[in-house]
Amino acid sequence: MHKLFDEVLAKRDLSKAGELFSLEDADIQEDLSEVLDRICDIAGREEYITSDNDQSVVEICITRVTSAIRETGTIEANCKGLVKLLEVCHKYNLKPLSKDSEPPHAKIASDIMSCLFMHYNKMKVMEVAIPVVVKFLGCEHKELSHNVSSYLSLAAIDNADMLAKYMELIVASILKGRYALTRVLPQIFSQNKEPVLRKLSNLVEIMEACGVSERVSLVQVFGMVAKNTPKLQEPFIPTFCELLSVSTLAPLILSMFVDMATANPSAFLSHVITLKHFAEEQPIYMHQVVQVIGATGTLGKDEAKKSMEYMVSQLGMTDHTALVAILQEIKALGIAHPQLLTENMVEISKLVQSGSSAVRILVQQIKEENKKYNGQKEMRSVSSQTEGTVTIITVGNPPSSAYPSNVVGVRQGIAGSASSRSSQQSLARSSRASSSNVRLHSERPSSPASLYLSDRASLNSALTLASNHMVPGLPPEPLRDGVQHFCEKHMSSIRTFINNLSARIPLPSKCSIVDGRHKRFVRLNFQCSCRGEQCLYHKDVFTLNTKLPKIWIHLMFLAVQANSTSALSQQDQNVSCLKACWDAYFADRGSNSGFLTLVTSSFPSTKDQDALLQELHNVRYFDVFEFNAAKNCWACFMCNHPEKLNELMPDGSPLIAGQLKEKKGRWKFLKRWKTRYFTLSGSHITCSKSDSRKESLPVSQIQSVKAVRKGIRDIPKAFEIFTADQNYVFKAKGQQNIESWVQCIHLAVAKSQRRQMGEEDPLENIMLERPRLQMKDTKL
Repeated sequence: MHKLFDEVLAKRDLSKAGELFSLEDADIQEDLSEVLDRICDIAGREEYITSDNDQSVVEICITRVTSAIRETGTIEANCKGLVKLLEVCHKYNLKPLSKDSEPPHAKIASDIMSCLFMHYNKMKVMEVAIPVVVKFLGCEHKELSHNVSSYLSLAAIDNADMLAKYMELIVASILKGRYALTRVLPQIFSQNKEPVLRKLSNLVEIMEACGVSERVSLVQVFGMVAKNTPKLQEPFIPTFCELLSVSTLAPLILSMFVDMATANPSAFLSHVITLKHFAEEQPIYMHQVVQVIGATGTLGKDEAKKSMEYMVSQLGMTDHTALVAILQEIKALGIAHPQLLTENMVEISKLVQSGSSAVRILVQQIKEENKKYNGQKEMRSVSSQTEGTVTIITVGNPPSSAYPSNVVGVRQGIAGSASSRSSQQSLARSSRASSSNVRLHSERPSSPASLYLSDRASLNSALTLASNHMVPGLPPEPLRDGVQHFCEKHMSSIRTFINNLSARIPLPSKCSIVDGRHKRFVRLNFQCSCRGEQCLYHKDVFTLNTKLPKIWIHLMFLAVQANSTSALSQQDQNVSCLKACWDAYFADRGSNSGFLTLVTSSFPSTKDQDALLQELHNVRYFDVFEFNAAKNCWACFMCNHPEKLNELMPDGSPLIAGQLKEKKGRWKFLKRWKTRYFTLSGSHITCSKSDSRKESLPVSQIQSVKAVRKGIRDIPKAFEIFTADQNYVFKAKGQQNIESWVQCIHLAVAKSQRRQMGEEDPLENIMLERPRLQMKDTKL
């Protein structure tokens, strides 16, 4: 042992203890185990409790030892000595004698745990530490007990199997009032379920006494129970209904209700009224409520009628996202009880002109289902289809779809015979289950996302605690452990999430940082995935200067991982590029939010996804792009609808003419609509005035064109053309005329850009399949 260490410990010389920090770490590296043994001897003596001098010497020595261990990276060699010291501390009373006094052994235990759990990713260290640390769950030191809960949450990230052995002790500690430990449960529940299931009623009872984060963790566990043994949760449905008023718990509880109702709808019959009132107060959760109510409709004709009446009554009161969920439930009930469709077809048919293509598709399917059962349209009998067949029906969406809920591929599993009522109910269940495969992700929060909430809460709190004991200049832990281990553990959940999301939200092909005049911003590039010869973005991209970089970068990371065959580390090229964008953007804003925290956090919520959709909607992305179900990708409207080429380009060039109303006036509030005749031919838009004069706008000067949509139905009312120094607003008669003008101008701009770049225009080489048409004339 080094002479100075020996002298300080032998004589308890406080005056020389400070000199220990002048020693080089390499000089004392071999002495650390022996020093820890000597400290154990001193701390284990009875007089240590009353000797302020001995306590000060030991605290200084422990600080020097833990610092040397971190700097030399010898935690694995010294973890047994540290754990031995923890065991010594556990033998003593750790309860504070007064408000201002701190038991000396509690101080030692806190420092030792901080040192050990900074290396939570090292299995050898955790194998030695966890069995001793869990003993401190029963200590009466409030702060130390709270720290133990945080440390165990951190350890559970990579050592869930190891910690699951102590599930019974953890549950018992929670029931004794150590509610912070609830954050550990979601991480280790799947490894050891029985202790939780045995105490399920007790855990539900303590919900009222828990804080918000603890309640979230408990509801996550209850949701996992509902997926495996939903019947155990049924007695607590009234309690969960009362908790719906808590905004952070509502989506988790409703997600759990959907799983429970799928297994046993009768359990919710007495709670339907409560759920209806909740949906009226919180319409954002309508899509989950109707799934529960729709499930109760499978119990019989009377319940089906009640469910159908309620869902039809909501058709005119909800947004497009909820409409999709409602129509899917209506369709499922209609398969089992076709007469209910006939009674309500008038109300359902009112949505046939909806701005959402997904809604239009479902309405059309319901109408065809109704015709089939009423003998109005010959269709292939369900009984003639092979059991288990999967039919994919692809419908070409009009490019006017204003919202990205235009899922055009609908999978429908059909099984059994339609000859009896029981087989129809079976068919309805099959339809309900198969429809859920293509439901928009916003209809029901992804369960993996909820599972990670407590992961990140525990990780952040534990890292904060550990950082309080970190020596300045200490190099950070390798981020590879956090990113790669997270991906390895949740690979299947990430792929499922991205697969469900891809039909709803397009994913950027590139992310870049742009230095603006005052600050940096993130620019996203979206490509047309088809890129055919007539593509509007054959050599170009759709750009978006986003105000939501955090959510977009998180989604891009998840997409990169979903497309990879193995778990990605931070050294992967795509991941490192995303990290560089993240660091550059947030460094400019002085943010401390780390890339590791982002990519290992919960999946973007329904609210986050809706924000992304609104941002894309604001820049009119969906005027140009739509989802192609057959190819499972996002493409421009020309690649999705090549048959429109002859209509929009009868002679190989964009050509359209007609009367438009132009908003004119020097002052914005004095502008009035003036009707004039406009012609788009070749590379110019020409306006004919009443005095026979003509004005011309070169297409090459147009930077963008957007449909202006207003109202609840989001139908285009006008369109706007933007140049470098001016913008023009026009009205045409009817939605179809506006769409034709917008599409033609898009084609003309794309053609002009190709000429400027010196490229051969593939549009000029396309052979027309029919004779030249007359110029399309649109009149008011």
